[in-house]
Amino acid sequence: MSENKTGKYFKYAVGEIILVVIGILIALSINNWNENRISKIKETGILKDFQDGLKFDILQLDSIIVHYERAKFSINTVLFHLEDNLPNSDSLTSHFFNTTLIYDSGGLTIGVYETLKSTGLNLISNKKIRDLIISVYDEHNPWMEDWEKRYIDLIFEAQKNIYNSRFTDFWGGDYRDRKVIGTMHPINYETLKNDNEYKYLLRSQLNLIDWLISKPVVTIRIEAKKLLDLIENELNTYD
Repeated sequence: MSENKTGKYFKYAVGEIILVVIGILIALSINNWNENRISKIKETGILKDFQDGLKFDILQLDSIIVHYERAKFSINTVLFHLEDNLPNSDSLTSHFFNTTLIYDSGGLTIGVYETLKSTGLNLISNKKIRDLIISVYDEHNPWMEDWEKRYIDLIFEAQKNIYNSRFTDFWGGDYRDRKVIGTMHPINYETLKNDNEYKYLLRSQLNLIDWLISKPVVTIRIEAKKLLDLIENELNTYD
């Protein structure tokens, strides 16, 4: 009898232990599920923020390209007039202005990326997206900002050392209907035709716009668009 009772108590105790273990496992499973759900909500939110930021940044990158194409067109127009010994005209004042155009974009919108870094990059579960985010914001963006700054510095250096002795003013004109109506008036247009230093600056600008602006901007735009497409595909899988 005593042995039977002991056996029953033992089976009862084992059963109790099994129930407790099962309860713990269920609680852990629920907790993990809840943590994963919260993490996925956070990830979805930050991916949507990246999506919005990238859409804005791509539009800005397109604006930069258009802006500097306008500058290149005016540089070529001025050079054509000077080297072909063409007469001065009122329209040239805006072209002289446009040769000095800059676009201080400040780079990509990095607020979301800074938030992600403070939260933890591993919040992004898709490794391809995570690696591309790091590449775009930690590598390509600083590269673009650096070259953009170099070109802007060139223009302001020229303002102090070249434009000041060849033009009556720098960045004249005004801002109307979201468009800059700029003018720069040469002190002596005829002397500019034989001004090799000034023409050297213009020809150099054409090259530097390609190397310092167009190449970095086009490169980062390609990478930003690739990242945007990956993020949008990822978000579609969450629906």
